[in-house]
Amino acid sequence: MHSFSIAFLAAVAVAAPIATTVPQNDPGLVLRAVRFYRPDQNRTRVKGLVQIPFSMIQATSGTAGELNYTVSVRVVDSTGLTLYQQSWRNRAQALGGSDAYTVEIVDFAVAPGKYRLEVVVEDSVSGRKASGGIDVQALSQTDRASDLLVAPEMRLATADDTVPRPGEFRTGNNLVTAAAQVTLTPLRANVYYLLEAYSNSGQSGTMSVAIRDSSGKTSIKTPEVPVTVAAGGSVLKGQLDLAGLPEGAYTMVASLKLGGGSIERSAGISMAGLRETLARDSALRQADRVTDAGYFAAMSGEELDAAKAPLLYIAESGELTPWQAGLSLDARRRFLTTFWQKRDPTPSTARNERREAFYDAIAYANREYKEGGRKAVAGWRSDRGRIFARSGAPDDVLRRQNEGRAPPYEVWRYTKGKGSYYIFADRTGFGAYQLIFSNDLHEPGIPSWSEVIGRKAVDDAGEFLGVDLFSLSRRDDTGARQRF
Repeated sequence: MHSFSIAFLAAVAVAAPIATTVPQNDPGLVLRAVRFYRPDQNRTRVKGLVQIPFSMIQATSGTAGELNYTVSVRVVDSTGLTLYQQSWRNRAQALGGSDAYTVEIVDFAVAPGKYRLEVVVEDSVSGRKASGGIDVQALSQTDRASDLLVAPEMRLATADDTVPRPGEFRTGNNLVTAAAQVTLTPLRANVYYLLEAYSNSGQSGTMSVAIRDSSGKTSIKTPEVPVTVAAGGSVLKGQLDLAGLPEGAYTMVASLKLGGGSIERSAGISMAGLRETLARDSALRQADRVTDAGYFAAMSGEELDAAKAPLLYIAESGELTPWQAGLSLDARRRFLTTFWQKRDPTPSTARNERREAFYDAIAYANREYKEGGRKAVAGWRSDRGRIFARSGAPDDVLRRQNEGRAPPYEVWRYTKGKGSYYIFADRTGFGAYQLIFSNDLHEPGIPSWSEVIGRKAVDDAGEFLGVDLFSLSRRDDTGARQRF
């Protein structure tokens, strides 16, 4: 399972009717697009979910059910102009029955208009291809809610659990298990839902959720419960226990009454039959985490090099010296296995939680912080990616787009330990955020950093952090490079 992030292509508002799956060229490939409005950026953020059945991927010979495939995505506007395209290779372990699948996540943002997300999946063994596409209508400021997001599982991020696990994506403070088609079972009958409501001023109203069958008949409806939407918008979420719902296809409908108006958003779900429940339940489970040795045993030389590269962020002095050019595959695997075994917080178990968390963080950084331009920079190598890989997700983030002469900038704050903070600025205009100032002794800023964003932005960041940054910025005017 993989997630891929596309930089802002443009901007627009929030949800129009519903984001439904559409017929695909290959009947097994399922696509879904869920839209969220970002008024401060005038963008519609789209989560594209690509559900790939294992039945269309042939296992690699001699690898105990390992599946290898390539995913290619393209976003085009209404004129057919390609705004972005990218491809990547991925692998999965074939578990469960014929209904097992994996999900690829495509994250992009668009301006007002009509777009199309096109996807091609190619089996690396057989060469078989499956393709599909889904139309996306960007939201406008008149839309008052996002699309209805439904998921088989959703959890709240905590201070110790901020990075999405494989198969998850993050929206706000929620970690969501990705599924383009949510299929419940009699043993796992809870469905989770999330809706963003938007309002220019604080408003109160009610919300209810209903389940309708294929004929449109309502079989379940919750009572209307009071909700409050703050100025700028709020997240409304919950879960519904559908135990006892007969096998079949259904539509979940969220009805929101707010400010004298009514809003409905819907999404499809299905309930599996009792006899197929165990097989399907097994097919939907994630592959168990293997030992450190097993984790690296399946990697190619290129993948081993990629796994070693970001270790410079956490390795001790001289620890990476044995890794030399010409090192055999077995030697590289033993090196990485030993490196992580020394850091295993639970050596008595097969899993190494620290290794998993680190590479999950690297993958997240690659999705979210990849920098374009003439010389593309991998997300983990960027300034933001480095801090994220080393410290995890910040506790608070301040984001500003172009304001006056100030370039876009971000302020990250960590509340644990010494309370580190980092200020990044996009001086290129292409999403390449540079670390310009920090109180972290290991992270140097740049001379005259305050001049990069201007006094107004310095005051803004200082107010957010509760720090007199203007006084600190005046020290830089002496010409001495500061390390904070």
